[in-house]
Amino acid sequence: MRFVLICALIAPLAGCGAIGSLSSGASSPFGQGIRGSATEVDGIRFRSRVRAEERGSRNFTVATAGAQRNVPAALEAGRQRAVEYCLTRFGESDIAWTISPDRPVAEVSIADGGALQLAGACISR
Repeated sequence: MRFVLICALIAPLAGCGAIGSLSSGASSPFGQGIRGSATEVDGIRFRSRVRAEERGSRNFTVATAGAQRNVPAALEAGRQRAVEYCLTRFGESDIAWTISPDRPVAEVSIADGGALQLAGACISR
């Protein structure tokens, strides 16, 4: 009985592609995918994942994977993802950066996994 109920709940999601989008990073009814949302900059696709410091907080971090391929483009992909996050959550695109995408490329540190980090807070005027 439980199996039938679970199948009945999951079947509509399978038809709309929501299940596959969870791992692909595409937008879904559940928010960003497991691996983050894809952003294309200068013909390169980057996966960026935003994490709020706590639920409802305006403070966030953005991790952009694959940054070693093109650091300036990865910084821009992270910026775009952060702006999208602030617009979606708070209706404003202004950000007070604590780890800025505007810093010189020589100052950008890339983690062992190839991701770079940005951090800031969504602000409103």
